[in-house]
Amino acid sequence: MRTFLSQLWSRSGPAGARPRSAQNSNLADLVDAHWHGRYFSEPYFVAGRGYDQYRPAYLLGHKAALAPEYGAQSFEQVEELLQACWEQLHGTSLLGWHEVRDAARASWLQARSPLLPASQQDRLLSLSATAVLNAVLVVGRHAHKRLGQCITPMPQGLMGQVLARHFNASQTLVDDLERAIVLHGGVALPMRSSRGLLRQSFWEVWRGKGGGTHYLLDQAEACQYKWLKAYEAAEKEKMPRQLREILQRQALMLRGHMEAIHWLRGYIP
Repeated sequence: MRTFLSQLWSRSGPAGARPRSAQNSNLADLVDAHWHGRYFSEPYFVAGRGYDQYRPAYLLGHKAALAPEYGAQSFEQVEELLQACWEQLHGTSLLGWHEVRDAARASWLQARSPLLPASQQDRLLSLSATAVLNAVLVVGRHAHKRLGQCITPMPQGLMGQVLARHFNASQTLVDDLERAIVLHGGVALPMRSSRGLLRQSFWEVWRGKGGGTHYLLDQAEACQYKWLKAYEAAEKEKMPRQLREILQRQALMLRGHMEAIHWLRGYIP
C-alpha cells in the first residue's frame, strides 16, 4: 500500500510544495484557482487557518479523484488509503486527517463532477427547479451589488473588513451557483445591468439617513436576509443531490454572515 500511495502522491509532487514541471504546475494552478478564493467560505474552515494548511488536502483529493485506479470508486471507498497517504506525506500542513478530510472530499467531488455523465436523470434540473435557482441568482446578484455599495467608499475599521469579506464571498457564491446550474443541465440567465439605478437609490437614502454606520449594516443584513429566504425556498424544490448540498452549504454561509452583522451591531456604538 505504501508503494501505491507514494506513486499517487508523486504524480504531481509533494502536496505541500509547488510542483516544478509544467504538467504538475498546471494541476496545482488549477486546484489553487478553484479553492484559494473560497476555502474560507467552506463549512469545514476554521478561522485562523491559512490556505497553505488545506492546500495539500485539496491537491490529494483532486489527484486521487482523477487516478485511474480509483475510477470506479467513491471517496468513501478509498478514504482509508487517502488517510494513510496523508499521515505519511502531508507536506507542510500541520493538520490531522480528521481536520482536512472534508477539504479532500470537496476537492475530490469538484474534480469528478465534470466527468459525471450529464445524461443521468438524477443530475438533470427540471424546468421549475431551474427557474427557482435563477431566482436565487437574481437575488444574489442584487445582494452582491448592494454589498459593493456598502463598501464604496470603504468603511474604516472592523466593519469595513467584515463587509468586504461578505462582498467577496457573495461573488464566489454567485459564480459557484451559476456553474452548478449549467453543470446540471440548466441555463443560468444573464445578468441585467441595473447598477446606475441601484447606486442612485442607495446613496440618496444613505444621505437622508445621515450616513450612519448602522444604516450600512441594515442594508448589508437586509440584502443577505432576502438572499437567504431565496435559498430556503429553493431547498423545497426537488434537486439533484449535489446541487442540494451546494444550496445548503451556501445558505449556511449566509447565516454566518448575518451572525457576524449581529455581532457588529453590539460592537459598534
